[in-house]
Amino acid sequence: MLLATSLSLFSVSHAATSQDMRQYCPNGHVTWNPNSFSVPENNWYFGNDWAEWMANATSPEGYSGQEASSLWPATSVFPAGFKPFVLTHYSEPPICILTTNTRDKKIEILMESPMDNVNLCINDAAYSGAGTNDVGAIQNCGTGKIYACFTAAEADTNENFGFYVDCEEGCEDMDIDVWIRVRVSDRSWDAGKTDTASDLEHWCERERGESLNDDGVTMYYTYPSDLLPDKPSKYPFHIQQIFGKNSGSQARPNIWAVSLIAFFGLACLFA
Repeated sequence: MLLATSLSLFSVSHAATSQDMRQYCPNGHVTWNPNSFSVPENNWYFGNDWAEWMANATSPEGYSGQEASSLWPATSVFPAGFKPFVLTHYSEPPICILTTNTRDKKIEILMESPMDNVNLCINDAAYSGAGTNDVGAIQNCGTGKIYACFTAAEADTNENFGFYVDCEEGCEDMDIDVWIRVRVSDRSWDAGKTDTASDLEHWCERERGESLNDDGVTMYYTYPSDLLPDKPSKYPFHIQQIFGKNSGSQARPNIWAVSLIAFFGLACLFA
């Protein structure tokens, strides 16, 4: 099965504890370590054929992939560094991620789902009620490509930023494929700033305009769907209609229908 990719607006968050994660994610969570779980930047795949490699569970020659897990095969490619997840129907359980080494840093989250009619939300796991987060949003929702940038603002603790992704509407009765990528700033608030470039407050905005190789083409701000050609040889996502075939399930016009329309049109013209 092809997996597609979970965030929106800027916000500031309290740090999450393991107890916070258990509150929303009793079945456990994924630990996103920037030094291990994240895909190394030299392993980000920017080819427009990533969906075909994923469908065949293979990878281009010379592509090293990453260690296998229950979520993806070792031969998978990771388009623009994103990793695939599945949000189960009714969000039971939600996608739960606890980042590490993020205390007092900026956390950038990009998420994408191929389903245009589903509304997904990124939720601050440390939020447990009104008044616990006075400096920013605690829930960001959207459809399609979703972006968020948080600050793990607890400088006096050793806790990290945790979040969970659930569905607000449109995906209650089906599993949803989701692509997620998390990046963490290399600076913290403790380091202070000496100029605009080192100002952590603007790290997220600045990263959206940066390129990996300083070539101005291969951009950090790239989603998996951005890499797909306008007319791919094989479509990565196929929506099966619940009640059988209908006009929405047609990928191209029916040749017999077109022929009949043309025939009767000519007949009326010469009648």
